[in-house]
Formats: sequence, C-alpha cells, structure tokens
Amino acid sequence: MPNNNLYHTWNMRIRQLYSVERKTRIQNFVWLIVGIHQSRLVCLSRIAGKIPGKGKLISLIQRLSRFLANPYVNVRDRYESIARSWSEMQSRHLEKIRLNVDGAKVGFAHKLLIVSLAHRKRAITIAWTWVRHIRWLCSPQAQLAMLAFEKSLFPRGLTVLSVDNCEFGAVEVAKQLDS
Repeated sequence: MPNNNLYHTWNMRIRQLYSVERKTRIQNFVWLIVGIHQSRLVCLSRIAGKIPGKGKLISLIQRLSRFLANPYVNVRDRYESIARSWSEMQSRHLEKIRLNVDGAKVGFAHKLLIVSLAHRKRAITIAWTWVRHIRWLCSPQAQLAMLAFEKSLFPRGLTVLSVDNCEFGAVEVAKQLDS
C-alpha cells in the first residue's frame, strides 16, 4: 500500500481514538506510525526517509524528534489505546491470542522487556518497559508489573498462549504466565 493511502487509513483511525487532539500532533503521530511500518525499523532517519514530500531528511528527523520530546505527548497512553483496540479486534476474530514475551539488553545497565502479539508472521509490540539491572536477569517484580499491564489489555475469558524465554523463568513470573 502506498504511503499516502496508508497515511489516510491510519489518520482516520487515529482521529477516532483522539478526537480532541491537535491536528499537527495527529499528523506527526500518523507519519511516525507509517514510517515505522514502512521501514520496519525504529531509527528516526529511516522512518523520516519513508515520509513523502519535499521536505529535507534532516527537517523530517527534527520534526519527529520534537514530536517525541513534546511533554504533552504521552507515548504510553497513546499506544495503550491502540494496543487495546488491536487486542479487542483479535479477540473478536480469533479463539486464542499468541504472545511473545522477551527481554533484550540495551546498554550496560538497561534492559528492554517486550510483550508482542504474534500476527501473520509478525510481532506487534503491545507492551514494553525499560528496566535498570546489574546482572543478566532483571527482577521478577518488573516482569510481573509489565505482565499485569499486558493482562489488562485483553478481555476476560480469552485464551492467551505465551512464548517466552528463560528470562521469565522465576517461579512467580511462571505462575503469572500460566494464569
């Protein structure tokens, strides 16, 4: 699907979710989503490279950077409503949902914990959190907090299958995943 068609489709859906939001914030948010989708990366230069128009690449990168740094833009709140609508849509069409639960070391003392929805050979991130850690494994409390948030996104009674690695092997975490 060409970028402009993708933009208009997402723009219509995002406007439904955020009817009182400023037009420019919605435009930037939609271009960010389209850029991530088209580039399949989260690097701003690659995302900006997928935005059509006559603007220079550096200007588009700065525009997206300013949008993400805007104190009135709470990424977690925005993404939660989108993740909730995805999970509700999947629960209507499928008997069960498959989740990938993973952790990735990002820096010397930081780890990214991610819960993704497995859909058509892709992983759509629905929840994430940054955790400070010293050793290879992070604390079970951080994992449990993220899993509790993820659980709130799905309707009750839905069968959820999870695939996770040894990162989530603590007894308390395994019990939460089983429930």
